[in-house]
Amino acid sequence: MRPQDRFGQQKRDMGGGQNLAGGQKDIYNQISAQPSQEDFSTFEADNANRRNELLFNITTQIEETKSKLRQAEQLVERLRQSLREYEEMYKTLTKGKSRDKER
Repeated sequence: MRPQDRFGQQKRDMGGGQNLAGGQKDIYNQISAQPSQEDFSTFEADNANRRNELLFNITTQIEETKSKLRQAEQLVERLRQSLREYEEMYKTLTKGKSRDKER
């Protein structure tokens, strides 16, 4: 390949001497594609809304869990009371049975 042909090929590979201009265009496009203050405000508002929704859901879950825990505690207390009553009935009935055996 002749030297002038090689130079022409390199020039075509680099964009015909427009690589610098193309690089400047790329930088300009990146700068112009940066989010604006309005985009940040929208993002902050959306983020605040999402945070509030999450907090509401978490608060609801906390309240529901507390309620279920209270119900479970009440159930445990009722079961303990029933167990005491059954134990008392059992003791009463077994005392009477031992008296019958003694006679």
